[in-house]
Amino acid sequence: MAEKPKSIWRSNLGILSITSGIWMIGGNMTGPFWGLYVLYLGGTPFHIGLISAVSAILSLPTSLIGGHLADIISRKKLVYGLQFAIALNSIIYILAPSWEWLLVARSIESIVSGLRNPAFSAFLADSTKPERRTMDYALWNSVPPIFGLASPYLIGVLMDKYGILPAQRLAYVVLMLVATVTALIRYKYLEDTTNLNARPKLGLDTLIRGTLSELGETIRSLPQRVRVLIILGCLYQFAVSMAAIFAVTYAVQDVVHIASSDWGLVTTASTIIVIVSSVPLALLANRQGKRKLMIASLLVTPLAVLGFTYSASLTQVLLFYSIITLLGNLGGIASQALFTDYFPVEHRGRINALMSVIGSTQNFSFTMMGGGILGSLGNIVGGALYGQISYSAPFIASAVIITLTALLSLVYLKETVKPEIKNT
Repeated sequence: MAEKPKSIWRSNLGILSITSGIWMIGGNMTGPFWGLYVLYLGGTPFHIGLISAVSAILSLPTSLIGGHLADIISRKKLVYGLQFAIALNSIIYILAPSWEWLLVARSIESIVSGLRNPAFSAFLADSTKPERRTMDYALWNSVPPIFGLASPYLIGVLMDKYGILPAQRLAYVVLMLVATVTALIRYKYLEDTTNLNARPKLGLDTLIRGTLSELGETIRSLPQRVRVLIILGCLYQFAVSMAAIFAVTYAVQDVVHIASSDWGLVTTASTIIVIVSSVPLALLANRQGKRKLMIASLLVTPLAVLGFTYSASLTQVLLFYSIITLLGNLGGIASQALFTDYFPVEHRGRINALMSVIGSTQNFSFTMMGGGILGSLGNIVGGALYGQISYSAPFIASAVIITLTALLSLVYLKETVKPEIKNT
């Protein structure tokens, strides 16, 4: 009797999707209001950018090491083990008496995430099938947000009723609990994908030498089209890092003056758009080509960003942020599949680490927060523009750079011709 095929929900992709969804119950409470938390703990717009920049810089060395580890030891152990550390770190967020403690908490989180994220990205890529990669990423983009659909609105209502600080502290309690649950589920149900030919030697000197040696090998082995994608990802990351972290302060605190619950409503609507549109957009990408849809997203996104910048009411904020989300989902699904198509399989962990360090995103979505060197620089530049020039300055600068990214993509980016790349 033939063995029944495993349900997708019992596969690694399904388990990662479900557990990431559980995490989003808490993550969607804290993330949309991060900037307000900094301000209400005594920080300024510059400090919002500074915290993001410093924490991103601190993740650079651990991302390099994490990329090396992702290719030589169990990716599963890295994914679930370091998730426990991230959950424990939430205690600092909960008890933070001032913005400086948020800097400490975010820095620790970035160091741990730097070790974990290359393994997580490689694990996710390993769990997709070349012949249905676009649909797999559509599943990845659409299922997790369902779990946190109501979170931004609910925490926004609590903010309006009890204040920003009590509500945010409660949100981080929820985040600590769900992060612990996701780590436990991943420990029990994930199947490791790492190909271990021999037991590695993990002394510190061996690890550092191996990391630098393998990084050099990875850089030399990059095909030209991967280099092009990485450069485009760098430009997009810098642009988004300047503006995205200030969207909530722009809409709630400084310019439009909508209520916190209204921003929660905007974020919830954004989540619904991602859920509803992911599969249709994936099907469209398969028919029309990932390159075409990614470039279309890049060309139109600057107009939507400018529309958000000049919004004067909740209706306009909701409209233009929803358009930004839809375009980001279109570009994100296409770009993630395109990156995975291009990456040599045996170097995925190290390429992901390299991109994390320099700050090159694989997800061309305006609502995705960035990191790395360019993400850090973007945070600092954006904070300076927002606090010293004008509230609209980082959004306008971001729109200009995304336009440049779109034009360069038109000239230099080519559609994939093979579903998988393997170096020989």
